Amino acid sequence: MESVQLRKELNHSRPASRKTRTTVTSVSVRKTKGFTLIELLIVIAIIGLLSSIVLSSLNTARIKSRDAKRIQDLTQIRTALELHFLDRGYYPQSSCGWDCNGYRYSYSASSWALLAADLAPYISNLAVDPLNTPNCAPWGSGCYTYAYGNVSRNSSLPQYDLTAQLEDLGSSHRCSVRDYKFYFNNSNSWCGSYSGQIYEASK
Repeated sequence: MESVQLRKELNHSRPASRKTRTTVTSVSVRKTKGFTLIELLIVIAIIGLLSSIVLSSLNTARIKSRDAKRIQDLTQIRTALELHFLDRGYYPQSSCGWDCNGYRYSYSASSWALLAADLAPYISNLAVDPLNTPNCAPWGSGCYTYAYGNVSRNSSLPQYDLTAQLEDLGSSHRCSVRDYKFYFNNSNSWCGSYSGQIYEASK
């Protein structure tokens, strides 16, 4: 009886067979191989979403930066125009002279250069729109250029239009919010017939 009991104890104390160890090892390897296809797709989707958010934020920041430059540029040009008026008693003429519906545009190098020459004593560099859309007036939708014109030399009502178009649809400076007027009697609204994104820097 003692020998039978001893054999049973020895059998219980033997290590697992090679087959059992191999099965356990193969399961462990499968568990540590890496991401499954579904997990990879989820990671890729998350990365794509984060990239879209970052790009959208960058684009919004660029738009606001360009609009800030437009407002700053036109403020500087307006200051130069007022200094010109103080010295000479009138504003520089538009493309068709005074008291007529004509404009000088920043996309036109030759036309803008004439205005730059008139304002040279007061401003060293006449800025152009950051995008400077060619052959396009700023009161047309999606047209990003500066325009100076509609100049009156009437001594009782000297005035002009100095205009740009803003990109930011939420800007508090756009015509949809400010309702800018134009033309010599200042009775016509820019955003009545034209883009609500117009920015008017003139008097």
